[in-house]
Amino acid sequence: MPPRTRSASGIVKRMLSDPQPPVKRRRVTKVVKSESRVVVVNASDGTPQDSAKSPVHDSAAISITTTAGPVPSSDKPLTHPSLIPPTLSFSLDEAVAHLSRVDARFGRFFEHIPCRPFVHLEAVDPFRTLVTSIIGQQVSWLAARAINNRFRALFGFLNHDENKGGFPSATAVAKEDVLRLKSVGLSTRKAEYVISLAQHFVSGQLTTELLHRGTDDEISKALIAVRGIGQWTVDMFLMFSLRRPDVLAVGDLGVQKGLLRWFLSAHDALPPSTPKKGTPKKVTSKQQSSVGSAPTPLTPTPIDGAPSDETIAEPPERLPPPTPSPHARQLLRPSRSYTPPELPPDLSVDVLRARLNGKKVKGGMYLTPDEMIRLTEPWRPFRSLGVFYMWPVAEE
Repeated sequence: MPPRTRSASGIVKRMLSDPQPPVKRRRVTKVVKSESRVVVVNASDGTPQDSAKSPVHDSAAISITTTAGPVPSSDKPLTHPSLIPPTLSFSLDEAVAHLSRVDARFGRFFEHIPCRPFVHLEAVDPFRTLVTSIIGQQVSWLAARAINNRFRALFGFLNHDENKGGFPSATAVAKEDVLRLKSVGLSTRKAEYVISLAQHFVSGQLTTELLHRGTDDEISKALIAVRGIGQWTVDMFLMFSLRRPDVLAVGDLGVQKGLLRWFLSAHDALPPSTPKKGTPKKVTSKQQSSVGSAPTPLTPTPIDGAPSDETIAEPPERLPPPTPSPHARQLLRPSRSYTPPELPPDLSVDVLRARLNGKKVKGGMYLTPDEMIRLTEPWRPFRSLGVFYMWPVAEE
């Protein structure tokens, strides 16, 4: 059965367009495994307890800076949520150097487009992140944000700023009934999914410890056992929330299309871009103000409009404008000295171009899982970082 085809292009686009919060910056490239600990939030002052520091290594040609994540605050006392700490399990400098050796164009992307999941590190409340992901399934981000606010209010968290408000515990949600959850805008199935997820956390089938220290396969198996969570959701959670370095989201249409454009451009065979037809739909000021900024369901918490209790510093009244960066198409162009990667025999330039032009394979996919694995084999063991850039590359 082919993987469910979805795309996280919108998530990545909003993530890249959001200005970085003005927090203290520090370099994080590798985490010693014995120093990784689960962070428990101190409800009295909002500071993380027993967080581990990461040693610094200066081995890469391209220097990547990471930012420490914020800490929770809420209108309602928090119940000491167990958070996954804002650390990396690998050397970011090593990952950048490896991908840049495999394909020199990656060096340009790292320089001009921040690889946000692995640079701006946040403590993650896994239960909150997964609930918000379920809420956001098959609805617009505007609707998802509104439902998420009503869901939180149902449990007494009335602050409408999701980045500052609290979130109900798995224990509280597991005791709810479907009808009450439907009252906030959830469908019957989604209400059942959220309760099922909460029950898995309460029973110990899902734990922060497992999600923090388990292998990708162990985590995938545990999450897919929850109703309403499939492989696409698991892949997004592994990449954006758990910051796992070697995830290949084979079921994401944006990644598939991005890979086609990436390899066609490498062989100087990318078709010219075509202007989009039609006029963009106007959004009234009432619509703009009624819900606010976009959520990012499976990114590390906190994040604009997504599952988050953590805040570390009050944002300034006015944020600086985002630094202009080259369009992905400009970064894709090979230099004169560039050596294009070799393509598998059955994936010639003509085949890739035909796929991009609409001749998709069974299931409406641009590429099969096996084809994606073979194309990205040289990216191992850091495919997550390469995959992140396929979303902006997929845009015309």
